[in-house]
Amino acid sequence: MTTGAVRRVVLALAALLGVSLLAAPAAAAAPACPPVALFAVPGTGETSEDADPAAAHGLLAGLTGPLADRWGDALSVRYVPYPASLDRPVFYLASEQRGADRLARDAGDLAARCPDTTITLVGYSQGADVVSDVVHRAANHTIALTPDRIDGAVMLGSPRRDPRATNLLDTPGRGVLGPRPTRELDVYDGRVYEVCAPGDPICATENLDVRVFRDGWFSGAHRSYPGLPVGPAGTPLFTVLERAVDAVVVGATASPAPAG
Repeated sequence: MTTGAVRRVVLALAALLGVSLLAAPAAAAAPACPPVALFAVPGTGETSEDADPAAAHGLLAGLTGPLADRWGDALSVRYVPYPASLDRPVFYLASEQRGADRLARDAGDLAARCPDTTITLVGYSQGADVVSDVVHRAANHTIALTPDRIDGAVMLGSPRRDPRATNLLDTPGRGVLGPRPTRELDVYDGRVYEVCAPGDPICATENLDVRVFRDGWFSGAHRSYPGLPVGPAGTPLFTVLERAVDAVVVGATASPAPAG
């Protein structure tokens, strides 16, 4: 997709959504080395660069809140502060880049400081774009965070979704801003997943028709992820993701069997 096309799509998004940013307290000090760290990246309008990394923001709070309550010190949930804007205070492309730079720095610092910590990532909407950017940068070894330190990553409603990428749902279409190369994710051996709700115009776009996008947006599909049915039993997506994180924490905190 050309830069001009990306700009037209982003301006259309701005006109439709009327984004406002949330103010929050200053960042808290970094924690010690937890068994598992979950970096969560909110979507457009759900956070800001001044937000508190220790406070939950936006749609992902419904996922991370129960996990944090259940696991206490065994699981460190850190939200990534970034502009999360379409056109104010900065244009989308700069906003996403700042988010990716912040996630790469924070996760990279933790990986260097805590070699035994299991690192997982989850992002929603623009936050999914941020996570996608970072896992691709890690795969290309252009940041300090290496792909072997990313135990798992999930992108919900990503505007950069490649329809060939591993998806928890069989949803046609692609990300509205054009996909990143799926081949770069081979190094993760199935640890990186997309989730795209049917009808979500951000990740399941067949064309760039603004009317189609508008209708898809007002359908509510882009905010349907917490209860989105997954698998033969139709289990809500956030329940599926909670169980996955539970398994990671159990694995990271299990005591090794005694020798002999």
